Amino acid sequence: MQSIVTAAVPAVLKLGTETLTTVAAPPWWPTALPSPDVTAAVVGAMVLLAALAVVLIVRVVVPVSVRLLRALRRGWRRVAPKSTFGKVMVIFSLLLVVVTAPTLVTLVDSKGALQDVAAGTGAIAEMDGDAVDLSKEATADGEPVAGTALPRPSPDRDGDRLLDDWERAGETPGGVPLPNASVGRKDLYVQVLYGRGIEPLDGSERADLRSIWAEMPVENPDGSTGISLHVVDERQLDRSVSAYEPDGETIRSRYDRDHLQGATCVYYQTTFGEITHPQMSGRGALGGYVSVVDGTATTVNGGRTDRVAFLTHELLHNTAGRVEGRPHTESGWLAPTYDGTNTRLSRETAADLEAGFALGAYEERRICGRT
Repeated sequence: MQSIVTAAVPAVLKLGTETLTTVAAPPWWPTALPSPDVTAAVVGAMVLLAALAVVLIVRVVVPVSVRLLRALRRGWRRVAPKSTFGKVMVIFSLLLVVVTAPTLVTLVDSKGALQDVAAGTGAIAEMDGDAVDLSKEATADGEPVAGTALPRPSPDRDGDRLLDDWERAGETPGGVPLPNASVGRKDLYVQVLYGRGIEPLDGSERADLRSIWAEMPVENPDGSTGISLHVVDERQLDRSVSAYEPDGETIRSRYDRDHLQGATCVYYQTTFGEITHPQMSGRGALGGYVSVVDGTATTVNGGRTDRVAFLTHELLHNTAGRVEGRPHTESGWLAPTYDGTNTRLSRETAADLEAGFALGAYEERRICGRT
């Protein structure tokens, strides 16, 4: 496969028109106004329903409410303290329970509820909710695809899902190049597609990506640490790629065999487009081969461009999958926010990568063609 950076490549990806509408009319919105007769009938029906509602309130709701209030009053007289001070304390206690109940619920579910709270604006980029589990969103024969991955390919000594024979040969049996592959050290091959108007990665950004992954504290069978990232193919699309909040179907449709030319489930594919959501900078499939990243995020933050950090985050979603059952870690590269300082790999994420790159059942059965 030949790398292409400047030449335009026909965009055959299935992203609708390649430009998603930020605000669309709801499906129930009428295409035309009804006739005067229909309008009069609807208004009449609404007036009749309003009259019935008034009768129901006067004849049923009000009497029931009065009886209920009287019962509550009798019950209060039986259980309430005799002194005024006691009554005040009871009322104060009830109000305290009502006011503090939301706080108590949040504290009980701190790891779940607090995880979804945005960390702020400014230099901090919000990435919570950017991971997509395609196994849960896809259906096969009307049933959800099971979330448990199939057995790993073998032999694969370093766990990068590239067979040892492929890495020794430097290519797959189908002729997909695997330059500088190693049997004992994990390799990560990435194809980057650029929407129209998105600047390609420059030499400094490519070097930053390689350095970030090479310095990750991931132990390899050959005794080395780190992962060898290879940007092996870059292509400029002939139309824009824009989305507000890419959903599962959008992410799924981005993994395109026409651009991969036989490298399906060999190369990880990311699309640099424009994401207009104010708190989302990318989205990637958990244990999958595909991601979408905001390619306009070229601000230098923490010594590297934001889009380099966002691509690292999404590729970790692809390769690590869920870490201890969660898509994000509390800190590090897989934290839900990025401010230029949380540039380390958590011990749990490193352990998952050492065990081998993740792959979901949907990718195994529907994308990679294994049954």
